[in-house]
Amino acid sequence: MTVYRFTEFSSPDMGAAMVAAEDLRGDLADAGAVFIDIIDFGDGAGLVVAKYPNEAAMEAAGAIAQAAFGKMVQAGVIDPASIKPKTGAVAISYL
Repeated sequence: MTVYRFTEFSSPDMGAAMVAAEDLRGDLADAGAVFIDIIDFGDGAGLVVAKYPNEAAMEAAGAIAQAAFGKMVQAGVIDPASIKPKTGAVAISYL
């Protein structure tokens, strides 16, 4: 069953956060995700949307995701107190 991890975050400089995220592309390539998208809501608010083929793949990717966020926190481009992950399984799909 397809599952998602949604992670809210805030950044003092979203442009710098996106540069840092691009630098993590290689780190995240092996995360087992179908896709990982980063949404910029403006005003420093963002959301990472990661789709996984199943819960086992999502759980296996947890350490990779934490390490990626850790690098972005260390770089000063994400507020660590703002990181709020949520997970869920697809209940219904229209397309």
